[in-house]
Formats: sequence, C-alpha cells, structure tokens
Amino acid sequence: MTNFAGMNPRQEAGANGSDEAFASRCRLLLERTVRCPIPESDVPRRRMFHAIARLGLGIETDTALSHISESNDNPGNAAMFFRHANIDALLRFGHVYDEALRAKVKEKMVRADLYELRGGTENHRIMNAVAGYLTAQTWPEWERAEDVKGSCADYLHRYFHRITRYGQGEFDSTTYSVFYINTLATLYDFSHDPQLRKKAGMAIDWLLANTAGDWLNGMFTGAHSRDYHPTETFTNAAAGTTAAWLYFGGREPDFANGECHYAAINALSGYRAPEAVLRMAQDRSVAFEHRETHDIIGTAETTNDNHVTRELGRGDVTIKGYGYVSRAGVYKYSYVTPRFTLGSMADGKQGDVVMTGQTRRWSLDWDSPQPSGVLFFNHPFPDFGHPEERYVEKWIGSSPFEQVMQHKGALIAVYNIPAGETYRYGPRDPFPSDRDPYIDGFFSGTAILELVEDSSGWLFAHGGAVLIAVRPLKPYIWLRDDNGHRRLRSAGRKNGVIVEAADPADYSREDDVRLGGEAAVRAELERFRERVLARTKVDAAALDGERPAVGYTALTGDTLHMAYDGERSVNGEPLRYDRWPLLDNPFAHSEVGSGLLTLRYPGYEAVWDFREWNVLPR
Repeated sequence: MTNFAGMNPRQEAGANGSDEAFASRCRLLLERTVRCPIPESDVPRRRMFHAIARLGLGIETDTALSHISESNDNPGNAAMFFRHANIDALLRFGHVYDEALRAKVKEKMVRADLYELRGGTENHRIMNAVAGYLTAQTWPEWERAEDVKGSCADYLHRYFHRITRYGQGEFDSTTYSVFYINTLATLYDFSHDPQLRKKAGMAIDWLLANTAGDWLNGMFTGAHSRDYHPTETFTNAAAGTTAAWLYFGGREPDFANGECHYAAINALSGYRAPEAVLRMAQDRSVAFEHRETHDIIGTAETTNDNHVTRELGRGDVTIKGYGYVSRAGVYKYSYVTPRFTLGSMADGKQGDVVMTGQTRRWSLDWDSPQPSGVLFFNHPFPDFGHPEERYVEKWIGSSPFEQVMQHKGALIAVYNIPAGETYRYGPRDPFPSDRDPYIDGFFSGTAILELVEDSSGWLFAHGGAVLIAVRPLKPYIWLRDDNGHRRLRSAGRKNGVIVEAADPADYSREDDVRLGGEAAVRAELERFRERVLARTKVDAAALDGERPAVGYTALTGDTLHMAYDGERSVNGEPLRYDRWPLLDNPFAHSEVGSGLLTLRYPGYEAVWDFREWNVLPR
C-alpha cells in the first residue's frame, strides 16, 4: 500500500525524491479535493476520487468507504473512469475494507466484456487497459483473468512503444492528460511485473517531459488536442493542468472550479518526476523554441479507429498519420519566454483534420495576475455538430479550415472556408462548412491593460507580461463577450490574421518608473507600436486567391510566408515538418522513431532508452 504518509521516491537516475514543495502540493490537493463540491451530474465518479483523497489523508474513513460502496452500486455511465478509481482504491486501501465491500468490488470488476480496447478515446483505452490488467492480477482465479491480463498487457506494451517513438494521438490536453499519468501511476504502484512497472514510470517521465516544455507558472500553454477551457487560464482547475501543477508548481489552480480530484492518485503515488523534467518546466530564465511531433505511427501499424491516413515522407523512418487528430500528423511549435508563450501546430492540408471540435490550434498565453491572459482567433466550429449546440459562445475548437505557421514571436493564421460543403469529421456529426463565414478573436477584458486601434489596421495591446500586435486582414467589428471580454469578428470566407508578441522589457526605459503604472504601460505600448509600424511589412495581396497566401516581415527582420495547403517558409527556407523532432528544446531531444530521449541541464545529461527501458547517465 502507498499512502500520503509513506510515499517512496523513485530510485532511477535523476529522480528527485526530496522535494518538500511537491509533498506540500500533494497534501494541499488532497485537502482541497475533499472539500470541493460534487455536481449532481457526476456523483459516482467524483465520489470515488474524493474517497481516495479522504483515505489518503486518513480522515472521514467511514464516509469514504460508504461512498465507494454507493459508487459500486451505481457507477453511472462513466464506466472506465470508475473502474480505474475502483481498482486503485482497493489496491491502495483495501486493508480497511470489510469483506462485504471487497466482495462487492470484485463482483463489479470481474463482469464480462468490461475492458474494451478498441474504439473510444485514447484515454478510455488506457484506463481500461490498466484497470483490466490489475483486476486480472488481483483475482487470478477469475475465469477470464488470463485473457484479460494478456490483452491489456499487450495494449500497454504497444502504447508505450508508440508514444515514445511517434507521440500521442490525444496529446497535451489540458483536461485529458491527467488520465495517462494517473492510470500509469496506479500501474507503477501496483503491477507485480517489474518490467511493466519500469515501463509505466518511464512512460510518465516521457509524458511529463512533453508537458514541461509548454509549462508557464501554472499554465499549460500552446497548442492542445483537446482544451475545454481555452479562455480560463487559472480560474478553472482543468484536470490535466492541475496534475501538471502537482509536479511542476506555479500559480495555484482554483480548486473549487474544475476537476482537481483526478490527480489525487498522483498525490498518493510513489512515482517521482525526474529532476531533469522538473527543471525543464521551471527554468524560464531565457526564451527558447520548443518542438513536438504527435499523432503519427509506423506504416505497418494500425491507425486510430482504422482511419485512412497519409504516408509521410521521411528519409530516416517510415511513418504515416495515426489519425486521431490528423491524417498527416501534428507538428507543434512553441516560443517559450520567461513571461509568455506563443504556441501553434501544423496538422496537414484541408481534409486531413479528423477531430477539431475541442482542438486549440494556436494561442498566446501570458503570465498575468488577472485571469484569462490568453489571445487566439478561430473560425467557430462545433464539438459534435448538433444544430442546437451553442458552440460559438464557448470558444471551444478550431476549424478544419484554419492553417497556421509561426517563427518565434510571429504567427500567421490563414482561413479558407469552403462554400456549400459538408464536413465529416471523426465520430462527430456532419456540419456545413460555411455556417459561420467569419473568424472571431478573443480579447481579454481582464488581462489586457491597454488596447489601441491604429489607423494602419493594427491593434496593439499591453498584457503586463507581453506586448501584442494583431493585424486582422479583413475588416472587423467588436462584439461584447461574456465576463467583460471582447470578441473581434471579421467576416469573409478567405481571411487571415497576424500576431506579433514581444517582451515589454525590450520597450521600457529607466525613467518610466517616474511616470507611474498606467503611464508607463502606455509609454511601452507606444514604443512597441512605433517599432511594429516602422519595421514590419504585411503582404496580403494573394489572400483572396484560390489558395490564400500571406507574407509577413516580422520585428526580428525574419520573413514568413505561407499559402493555404501550400509551402510555409522562413527567410525563403521551407519549414521541413518531415524533419521535425519528436521532442526538442534546450533541455530535451528525441528523434521520431528513435526510442531515445536525452534530458539535460547544467552538469547533468542522461538518455532515456525506451528500446531497452533503462535510464543511462552520461
């Protein structure tokens, strides 16, 4: 049994087992979890995780056991979430169960055909695989134990192989990322197979390393496969963001509003994140470029839900799209600075996008003491395609008719919305392509300190931690949005927007201190405005062509050019997504297909070898 009072640190090279701040966050998360309200729509599932938190703290044991019993009587419709929590709670705290409760849990867990590993989402499958494996391990006398254990182990080994070479399908979700690290934490704590346990721990290392490069003081920034709360940077404790906060620290989530309970398992687990991964998440002393590849697979392997995908030309490895988000793979890029991150992803050509209703293709996030320090544009697109869905006001999703490119603090987004087409995407309902022939931009009413509209067509904003220049390429109007925010709407099926982000420190002067807060903000913004107008250049002459194209000369002097469904280049050199690394930044490097991840910081370097499943210090 592992509990809060007796967590055992990992012994692998580079592991950090003496982080008192981590232990403090673990206790805080558990204490806040048990006091969070439980919505009527999610009682059985949340009660299971709240019970785990209570038992981990050693408080209100009778209440916890009563809730576990009630959830087993009526687990609701979130079966795989319940099953994972149910087996974790039994293995972690079964010594305090009475015989009747142990029998009830067994009866619920060994029913036939529970552990489906085909279809559904990637997070559903990992929950079923871990719950099924540990159920079969716990009750080997179960008539289906051998078959279930074998099929679940096979899935887990294939999952570990795939993600450490080709990335995830459901990558970097501010919500769903927790279900990979909490299920694997359960497997790490309770698998009797030492090799499977080692793989589970190293796979969590890999998952956290992918998150660490996008972490900014409590915010999970950049592009995400699924993001339910794109305008709530820290006022909603999104499940995946909260789990990352548990390991990395930063601004505390708003525990009362969100899903902090899923990370209770991580707060109780014996798993510890490697020091190299923690440094990657916490060291923001200088700006850096961060790259990731996701949603691809070897050409001989099965795609997600058997989707038809494209073979992708690479000289070093033979791959194709995995087809979870895109038929052509996903190539992330983030420019990470001490106080803001501009992040985006490329996901193929028109027709390649499979899932779009919850995708966040690009965003600018900054470290503001005020909520909603984020800016992005999108062509509104629904999650499920139901006519009655109020998708426009939710800001969720990214259109399949949007493509972007980015270089450091400059980004171009181009939109090419077809007329009269019906878009069929993934498991969602078909939807008219041009139901909403416009793009919307989210402008924070809380985190933007000053906003200026210039006669040139540029908009300039000061966010405290970032200076922002935005150039919509077609006329626009302002609409009032919820919570005091503003919505910039620009009509046109062919459209575009340019964003440039900069550090206010580069535009401050020593005598600004004498001006006072608001005047200093305006002075910095004015210097930024003057420089953008003097140094940048926009070429939108081909925006209304068959393949809309935009050119931009950025503040750095770099020239960016992109054509919809065409080439994207920086200073005349094409962006080579066929050479994109699996993961790369100053702290980490992994090539697609290699199964090797190098992690480093000053005075330390080691290789995570996912072929032999060892950590090799250098």
